[in-house]
Amino acid sequence: MRSVPFSVPTTLTAIGHGRAATPAYHLLHPNTKTVSFFTKNMGTSNPTANTDTITHEVPNGNMDLRMLCENGRLKEALRILRSRNFIDSDAYASLLQGCLKLKALIEGKLIHSHIIQTGFKPDIFLGTKLVIMYGKCGSVLDARRYLDKMPEQNVVSWSSVISAYAKHGRCEEALKMFRQMQNYTSFQPNQFTFAGVLAACADLKAMDHSREIHGDIIRSGLQSNACVGTALVVVYGKCGYIESARKIFDRMPHRDVVTWNAMITGYMQNSSVDEAVALFGVMPERNVVSWTAMITGYVQNGLLDDALDMFQKMPERNVVSWNAMIAGHIQSGDVDEALRLFQRMPERNVVSWTAMIAGYVQNGYPEEAVKLYRQMGRIGVKPNSDTFASILPACANLADLQEGREIHEEIIKARLQADVFVGSALVDMYAKCGSIKDACQVFEQMPKRDIALWNAMISGYAHNGHVDEAFKFFQKMPERNVVSWNAMIAGLAQNGYMGDSLTLFHKMPMQDTVSWTTMVAGYVQNGCFDKALEFFQQMRLVGVKPQSETFASILPACASLAFLLKGKEIHAEIIRCGFKSDISVGNALVDTYAKCGSKEDARKVFDKMHRRDVVSWNAMIVGCAMNGCGNEALHLFEQMQQFCMQPNQITFVGVLSACCHAGLVDHGWKYFDSMEHNYNITPTVEHFCCMVDLLGRAGHLDEAQNLINNMPIKADAAVWASLLGACRVHSNIKLGECVADHLFESNSKVAAHYVLLSNIYATAGRWDDVEKVRELMKDKRVKKMPGRSRIEVNDKMHTFIVGNR
Repeated sequence: MRSVPFSVPTTLTAIGHGRAATPAYHLLHPNTKTVSFFTKNMGTSNPTANTDTITHEVPNGNMDLRMLCENGRLKEALRILRSRNFIDSDAYASLLQGCLKLKALIEGKLIHSHIIQTGFKPDIFLGTKLVIMYGKCGSVLDARRYLDKMPEQNVVSWSSVISAYAKHGRCEEALKMFRQMQNYTSFQPNQFTFAGVLAACADLKAMDHSREIHGDIIRSGLQSNACVGTALVVVYGKCGYIESARKIFDRMPHRDVVTWNAMITGYMQNSSVDEAVALFGVMPERNVVSWTAMITGYVQNGLLDDALDMFQKMPERNVVSWNAMIAGHIQSGDVDEALRLFQRMPERNVVSWTAMIAGYVQNGYPEEAVKLYRQMGRIGVKPNSDTFASILPACANLADLQEGREIHEEIIKARLQADVFVGSALVDMYAKCGSIKDACQVFEQMPKRDIALWNAMISGYAHNGHVDEAFKFFQKMPERNVVSWNAMIAGLAQNGYMGDSLTLFHKMPMQDTVSWTTMVAGYVQNGCFDKALEFFQQMRLVGVKPQSETFASILPACASLAFLLKGKEIHAEIIRCGFKSDISVGNALVDTYAKCGSKEDARKVFDKMHRRDVVSWNAMIVGCAMNGCGNEALHLFEQMQQFCMQPNQITFVGVLSACCHAGLVDHGWKYFDSMEHNYNITPTVEHFCCMVDLLGRAGHLDEAQNLINNMPIKADAAVWASLLGACRVHSNIKLGECVADHLFESNSKVAAHYVLLSNIYATAGRWDDVEKVRELMKDKRVKKMPGRSRIEVNDKMHTFIVGNR
């Protein structure tokens, strides 16, 4: 086995204090001008001690050291240590055990530094304790390096590193190391070795490896061990073989509460809720973990009411049970209730803060996520890798590159930049903020690149329109999974290459629901609505079950085609599949019914939604406006504010459209003016277009023209076309000609603009001018598209064009 050089960090820089590095040479030669790391940090009174003259006598007071460590008084023990040039192996081990209990990695490194300084040669017992300390304090790389450096190893040191790999998500390395131990050493795995490697298999859902290891366990005679049996229950449960897990559970001669908890968790993970409830009812003893396992299981299976009932019945609660309930409310979309629980918690840990941050991001509140993250820092809670991986998407959603860079600096200070999950989140954040160069730099600097990191780069390139670069990355990938294929297909679709997306889809070794959904969404985004519906139908025919994202993607196709019957058919399928409570599906249904002209059905869906976000309100307000129910739309807007829902730009497009359809000019001006004054929303061209349309329909043509002339942004063709339409309605030829000039100067190829002017002339009987407009259309090669209509017959949409027979 290749040995990796091991070095103890010897400077304040190494532990994050930001000073210049002091070479390790000075640890072994303290007579130089530079005082060693241990001296600077521990206050050794004799930095020039000659290590060659150290005598191996155990000084008095080692018993005091051990007693202090056993009582958790690590700082006092370290103060005693600073005055010693030598202590015995047991005292060092006690100090390391104290570090292990407190997860005090920095102090553990100081003690290791003292061992090196004094020239003490650790025996196998102390060496193993160092490996365990590094592994359990989260420094897996140091644990492995020291193991490789040990002149004498044992099964405990190997097992410690395997378990550390598994615990910190490096499961493939844990499995690899287990095989190395079997093939290249004489050590026989013990119960802790098997428990560690099975934990890795469980996270990888590696059933084949698990079965092989199960065979090793039987041959070793450890199948009756409670620790090993529990690990087997966990791995079979996580891999979906719950009946096998139960057989192992029933055959175990000794089962402790941990084993019972593992079996209950397995049932819940496999949606066998009744079996979990029955087992919980006959448990000989329960602890807080048992209750929390039930709560977490209920949450995972969407049974929030049962989880809440269990939470209220708990004889005692710990921070994990509170976190489980917060996660449940977040999963159901009730962020407000999650926040109320969070604020009531008697104590919070980093998981609590991270859960709330992730909840805000997942439910569309990135600004609140950033605020909570900053509050977390102010009160001194240190973020972990999960926290960083949760907050970076908030920066991505806000396209806030500056905030993202600041968090990147904090990641470096926390020494988590090498974490693959954090790295993937950084790549995604930089790409979505438009800085693909920074995304590439993060990718290149990662010491280990997993599939998720490669996938993030593919998505990042595609998001920024660099499809060729994305495809090069896709081809260079050392290995691909279904997510890699889906990312590349989505990237091609986003950039309009639907033909290439389809080719790649058919080349996939295996397609999943996301693959099909990506294709459906791609066709909709590119305006190929008939193709999207065909693909959705094909998906069902091959037996792929649609998910909530699939339904949310296909419904806009029905809306765009005004395909009401198909929309109702899909609505029925949504109810059968149990997605009627999904907020994105509900929003898509409201929008579809409204655009298909069935405002009543849209309102029914809206009223039955358990939770509504700003998109829900916008869909209903715009739906009422487009169906001529202006007053109802305005009433909804007032209700929206009563529910403390903050309107956005789209909300005001709906509100102004409602005023337009209802002819409420004064109301329109009031809402338009309130955008900046009350809501800090800057009006866009679309809002000005609505106001011009409102004023024009009401006959206030001069006022509409003045509004256009005083716009802070350049009026586009849609704004001028709105005024031209009003000129036709009110037969204002002079202003109509002026407006038409603005449109034609921009080389407009929209036939409707020419037709509007032609109709103005025709209404006034100016047929020569009508002919001139037609000649102008010929000169500019502007063609009027023939009118067409669609009807649904036998679940099919038929299109008729003017002139068809």
